Amino acid sequence: MSFINTDEQFAALFKESIASDYKNALLLMNVSPDVSLFKFRRILETLCLLYAQRHSYEFTSKNLWEQINELKDINAIHGADRELFHGVRELTNDGVHNKELSKEILVSNALVSRRQVLNLLESAYLSFGLGKCIPKYELINVGGQEHKDLWFNCLMSCDYKEYLSLGDFYEKMGEVFESEDFDDKSFTARAQSMYAFAAESYKSAFQLCSKKTITDVISSDDKQVSITQQSHQILFKYALLCLNHKVDNLQITEITILLSALAKRGFYAAYAYLGWCHYLSEDYKKAHKYLTHKKAEDTVFLFQKLGVLYSSGKACLVNGDKAVESFQTAAMRGCNKSMFELGKIYYKGELVPKDDKLAQQYLCQAIATGNFDAALYLDEKYLKIRELFSGLLDEIKGTKVKIGPQKCWTKTTKLGRNELCSCGSNAKFKNCCGK
Repeated sequence: MSFINTDEQFAALFKESIASDYKNALLLMNVSPDVSLFKFRRILETLCLLYAQRHSYEFTSKNLWEQINELKDINAIHGADRELFHGVRELTNDGVHNKELSKEILVSNALVSRRQVLNLLESAYLSFGLGKCIPKYELINVGGQEHKDLWFNCLMSCDYKEYLSLGDFYEKMGEVFESEDFDDKSFTARAQSMYAFAAESYKSAFQLCSKKTITDVISSDDKQVSITQQSHQILFKYALLCLNHKVDNLQITEITILLSALAKRGFYAAYAYLGWCHYLSEDYKKAHKYLTHKKAEDTVFLFQKLGVLYSSGKACLVNGDKAVESFQTAAMRGCNKSMFELGKIYYKGELVPKDDKLAQQYLCQAIATGNFDAALYLDEKYLKIRELFSGLLDEIKGTKVKIGPQKCWTKTTKLGRNELCSCGSNAKFKNCCGK
């Protein structure tokens, strides 16, 4: 275990979500301590689930306080750990529920939570059998100093690499803010600000590297514009921010020009995204060309879009097998959009044989990884309504309904009582139908 030198590396020994939450908690410790506290709370929740899974136990409550006590009742944790769990739970409540505390108090609580979460991880390290003794590690410095260093370096240097690093940092910050499930819309605003700063940093890096602006590339439609190879990655990062609607700086036609310039220069990572731009622009011939190109990199994005390509029938004939295969490849790599699509495909039974069990499995996986559209699709009431209508349709299809000849509607005038009845009886209306 000699490679474990820092607390961040120690947290990385556990489940991937714990490693990610711990890393992001440190990243935002002084910048946004409320988010750090929320991340530490997420680690508590994950640890509870891991302890329960290890003892083949299912919680009777979704409440964290009750789950901690249940773990003690089944002897999954001892009394000292239970108190430690509750201590961190109380500290991290401020990051979720209390919006009135000062930033200084939140930072202080986050620092204490960090140390106590590490104590819980150390106990779990031994309980889960990850090792016989806890590896030695040091706490890395946090507090936003890396942010200040990046800013200072950019102010003092004309090196494009400094601006590229600053852009990466801002983009990472944006992703962290965006990933939070808060009712407070200020986190959305924070994410948008971070992405905007990232975009500006990438634009500066590109200009320093290529001695051209991104506007120069777009306005010339990539004709007679020199772009240095070192700036390809920078241009790509900026184009993706725009394509993924992180910033609204460019239209789809302009993004297509940038990605086309990269593809022409042998930057293969741009192929799949260029193909998708053409798909959105309804240029399906080019969409098919780039999405199925042998040089397109095998990424989650590529396989997810190939699933769309083969299931929509717009750029090529519908191919259920290829669509499912593509979505499954993306889903195995963690793409919840593909999980959602597979759930719908197996529920509808149009591209593949209908399989309600697989449909529910994929939809639940999508929900577990944060796809809210899948949650709406799997809503219990909605499924019950669809099941009811499905049963009615099957009943109608299975019943032979005889429909007799229908009388045509014709306009009639009001008959007098002494006139002949219109039914053809040759009797007066008052003695026939007018009685």
